[in-house]
Amino acid sequence: MLDHLKQRIVDTLAATRSATLATSGPADLQANVFPCEAADGVLFALVPRTSDHLLNIENHPAVVVSTEEWQMRGAAEILAACPPELALGTREDASWCSVVRIAPERLHIAPGGGVLYYETIDII
Repeated sequence: MLDHLKQRIVDTLAATRSATLATSGPADLQANVFPCEAADGVLFALVPRTSDHLLNIENHPAVVVSTEEWQMRGAAEILAACPPELALGTREDASWCSVVRIAPERLHIAPGGGVLYYETIDII
């Protein structure tokens, strides 16, 4: 991937503190807002361990994540532990949640900052 596109992804996701995670699978279609954090162009979401999203991700890792500023398709993976560099692990609710790592595959960035069109970046 070109360096300037990778940097655009990093910059777009960097300020994200919450996003809507949409999954599908044995628990049917699910969509909820979760706290999240980005690191090096990868998004991490804090999902309650009782959530049907986890069952869906185990069976079908393709997800969509969105905010008002962007929408991302990606592959989700439930982590055994929160990476130590993330602040998500220090949240009060972290002890009863799982961290889901979402590797972007396609990012749609909404118009803004003088740009009048949607921008799409294919990662894979």
